[in-house]
Amino acid sequence: MPPRRRILSSTARPATLAAAAGAGADYGRSDEPDWRALDWRVHLRAVTVGGRRVHLVDVGSGAGPAVLFIHGLGGRWQSWIENIPRVAASHRAVAFDLPGFGRSQLPVEPITIEAYAAVIQRLCDLLELESLVVVGNSMGGAVAIAAALELPELVRATVLVSPAAISLADFNPAPAAAVLAALSRTPLGSPQGMHSILRRSRARHLAFAALVRHPTLIATDTLSELIGGRGAPGLAGAIEAMLATELGASVGEVSQPVLIVQGREDMLVPLRLSRRLADELPNARLEVLEDTGHLPMIERPARFNELLLDFVAEV
Repeated sequence: MPPRRRILSSTARPATLAAAAGAGADYGRSDEPDWRALDWRVHLRAVTVGGRRVHLVDVGSGAGPAVLFIHGLGGRWQSWIENIPRVAASHRAVAFDLPGFGRSQLPVEPITIEAYAAVIQRLCDLLELESLVVVGNSMGGAVAIAAALELPELVRATVLVSPAAISLADFNPAPAAAVLAALSRTPLGSPQGMHSILRRSRARHLAFAALVRHPTLIATDTLSELIGGRGAPGLAGAIEAMLATELGASVGEVSQPVLIVQGREDMLVPLRLSRRLADELPNARLEVLEDTGHLPMIERPARFNELLLDFVAEV
């Protein structure tokens, strides 16, 4: 019998709207170079993997490993829009839409975490990437771990950002799935409704408080990029893949360096699970960001980018 999964996986609770005043000057502030200054169109491309189209952004160059970003459930490559420009100043930075999300087509075969990892192998072949630091958020953390296990000669290190579905028995994707379903059914499901809600502080706070700690401090255009992946056709298959993931017994076999970054107030993934994961991984360290929710790379991009680049420099 599969383990019973808790309805509420985290004990963290949303902040009040007024609490944003004490979030700190760095919360929601874009790093430099600002993502708005990039002409993203010149860096976008599509490749064919398994007979299906996969969309990606490929920016920058430099010595050392490339940095490959993997979004989470319901996301798309824009989940890393605050991080790619800073990383690309010194490294090659690649982010892609997982099959069934963003502009990438649904795969022919059923969605699994291992199949997502196989897509990374094919992308590296096509893009001629020989060494990687793989950065994964939420479900993307599980994909990053699978890639580290399956592609040890390619993956030099991993960064797990609020990692989910590493087969820890009491992880439950239901809260995240409920948030995504609500976004598609409410006015946020249409572009007009989305912009209407984003312009109103209280509505924005209520809509996003389960995902980020202080939604009113995240720029409107950044939030718009984040929620553009709502209603993805791969959502149901990805949830099933998360429920079926059994990476836990293999975690100890990951020998590469691992950095885990998580917000203390993450409402979707309990911090205690990241602590446990840090203990189980033989070469890992955990960085906890205070007053931060499920998306530290968006909520505190300058601090996150500093942690990421320092880690990449060490490996």
